[in-house]
Amino acid sequence: MNAVLLKKLRFYLIQILALIIIIELFSFVAIRLFHIGLPPKVYSNQFLPFFVDNNKVFGAWHYANATTRHIGPCWNVEYKFNSYGARDSEKQKTSDKKRILFLGDSFIEGYGVNEENRLTNIMEKETGIECLNFGTSGSFGTTQMRLLYETKAKDFSHNAVVLSFFPFNDLVDDDYEFGKSFFYTKNRYRPYMVKDSIKNDYELIYHVDALEKSQAHPDSVIRRSTADLFRDIYYSNTHAINKIGAFITDFTYTGAMVNFIADRIKFMQAGTENTYKSEVFKQQNAKGMELFQYNVARLKTEMGAKPLIILLIPHPLDLIEYKSTKKSIFRDELLRFCQAQNIVLVDLLADFDKLESTEGYFLPCDGHWSAKGNEFVSQKLKEKLKGINL
Repeated sequence: MNAVLLKKLRFYLIQILALIIIIELFSFVAIRLFHIGLPPKVYSNQFLPFFVDNNKVFGAWHYANATTRHIGPCWNVEYKFNSYGARDSEKQKTSDKKRILFLGDSFIEGYGVNEENRLTNIMEKETGIECLNFGTSGSFGTTQMRLLYETKAKDFSHNAVVLSFFPFNDLVDDDYEFGKSFFYTKNRYRPYMVKDSIKNDYELIYHVDALEKSQAHPDSVIRRSTADLFRDIYYSNTHAINKIGAFITDFTYTGAMVNFIADRIKFMQAGTENTYKSEVFKQQNAKGMELFQYNVARLKTEMGAKPLIILLIPHPLDLIEYKSTKKSIFRDELLRFCQAQNIVLVDLLADFDKLESTEGYFLPCDGHWSAKGNEFVSQKLKEKLKGINL
């Protein structure tokens, strides 16, 4: 091979290498700084899961005294858990200060937002009232919230309780028939209240007969190191081309970005995004509402005379449906229940509907509140607190 040809070959190789580096840097910036798409497994697999099934009473909770990152298609945030496993600053069990205890799912936990931008932190900063955050992800329904309060949260002194209620999935989270067949929960250790038709009363049962058998138990969560990922690919029973593709996807930001773009194209071509809708607020759900009311009644018994505030949370799809009718059978029934039981209801369905636009109030790739959404909800909750004697 003559010198001229070698020089040309070297030039083209340098150009290709430079292009690969530029594309990798572009993908890195897009994913890590602008949170567009998911990072490669070599990065995300190094972190602890942001919830595990580690509590024998209510199932899903967090590691204690731990730090991890929660990574999604449009967020990458740090989660810190205190000594009792809450995503919160360390709080003493007793305090002379006024305190509000928050029970809930991922909305209360602060899904996808930095700690300082979530509801409880904003409330604490703007009101001076200490807020105890007992929210968690992991398909956490009202039954679990009540059990968490009875066995852990109520040990902390507090003057009032805020209970989140997200009908979009809280109703199915408490539905045993749904839970034991749904892919996300069928192999999970979870408590359910099941009504005995003969006794006409609810019985507490657990799906999966031992906590250690849950697919989300800490011992079942496999953390893959860089070497593990490499060995998985190298020893996989697949064609060499597929191994190369898996290596690029799992180890490079370029591969992760290409994978994300390909998935988005497939999703858009399927045309399912425009068919999504939610009718949970327009329909009556007698079974779900009865169980919700049962759990709330038991929660109030445990609370004593403390005020209870229910935070009714709509999904963006619920807001689309409500905007066309301005009617909600489900919300109206909940309102009557709250009035009869002297419970304060924060109707976020109506509050969000009054906005000219909800753009920016939810994460762009998800139905959870953004920092702006958390700020909006805090304002609505503060308005309700003015009429409550803590």
